[in-house]
Order: sequence, then structure tokens, then C-alpha cells
Amino acid sequence: MIPIAMHFFDLHTHKDCCNSEYSVFNSFTEYIPERRISLGIHPWYISSNWEKNFSHIAHHCKNTNVSAVGECGIDKMKSVADIVLQMEVFRAHATLAEEIKKPLIIHCVKGFDEVMALHKEISPTQAWIIHGFRGKPQQAQQLLKAGFYISFGVKFNTESLKATPIERLFIESDENNIGIEEIYRIVAKSKECTVAELVLSVMNNAQTCNLLP
Repeated sequence: MIPIAMHFFDLHTHKDCCNSEYSVFNSFTEYIPERRISLGIHPWYISSNWEKNFSHIAHHCKNTNVSAVGECGIDKMKSVADIVLQMEVFRAHATLAEEIKKPLIIHCVKGFDEVMALHKEISPTQAWIIHGFRGKPQQAQQLLKAGFYISFGVKFNTESLKATPIERLFIESDENNIGIEEIYRIVAKSKECTVAELVLSVMNNAQTCNLLP
């Protein structure tokens, strides 16, 4: 049984039903003052007027209900923007995260070399979190060695999850209909820890990364 004072922190959700101070709703570029949110230009939606959208994001990201910058990043499969433009937009988000001292939530598909190269170049002081990670354990180990945090949803590579220390791990519901509590149970079973241990560790990670006030 989970102690009543414990909370299931949800790093990244797109579900309108999740309106809790312990869930971070990704509202893309729309500022929502009454919710805990993250703001960023998704690589799928980079347009020619991205700088105008980014200026809007940069203005609102300073507000206390905005927990993180993103999701932003690189997607070589679905983004209509070329890799040069994707990197320009990603760099702008990474720079903003450093300026306002908030973590960066990263969408990455086939672009881990570019993401890791920018991380090495910038040497960020703020947490960089790969959301919805489904990659192989070798890739997870490279990210962890470089200092990244990794967030897992309902679908994941079990060996990658096992390779990720509980102190560097987040849980998310993303767009899945499965509730966050059930996802914690699924992850805890594969991680071979108790749900309570996972809940406490993720909450500690959220506080360490300044995702909570």
C-alpha cells in the first residue's frame, strides 16, 4: 500500500484530465496560467515564424507554474524542418533553460548524436531529460554517463530501464490512456523495486531538478 502522503509525479503528459501539481502538462506553445506546464516548440511543429513563437515561450517560461522548457529537440523521422533549423531551435531552448535555471525536456528520434554534441558544447548546469525513452541499453548508458536523466513511459526497453539508476529516472504518461499510477507499477515490477521506492525516488529527482517549487 502506498502511504497517503506520497505522490505519483508525472514528468510529461498531454492528457487534459491530468491537472495536478504533481503532473507537468506539455502545452506546446500555449501558456496556461492555472496549470503546471512545460513550454516548447516540438520539432514536428517548427515553422518559419518559430522565433515569434519562441519569444512568447521565453516570456512565459519565467512564471512559477512553468516547470520546464520543452518538449523540444530533434526528430529525423517526422519533422519537416531540416536538421540545421532543428538544431537552431533546439539550441535556443537549451540556452533559455540555462538562463532561467529550469530543466529541459527533450524529444529525440534518431538524433542522439546531435543532442549529445550540443550537451557537450553547452555543458549545462540544468537537467536535460530525455522523455519517452525506448532505446537500447547501450544508448541509455551513454546518456547517463553524459549526465542526462531518462524518463520512461508505458513502453520501454526493459534492459534500458534496468540500466538506469533510480536516482536518474522519471516516469511519464505522455499520451497514453493508462493512468500514471499503473505505469509506476509496471516500471517498478521491471525495475525490481517497490512502487513506494520508485515514487519517493522520482519525487526526489523532481525536486533535485527544480521541477517543483
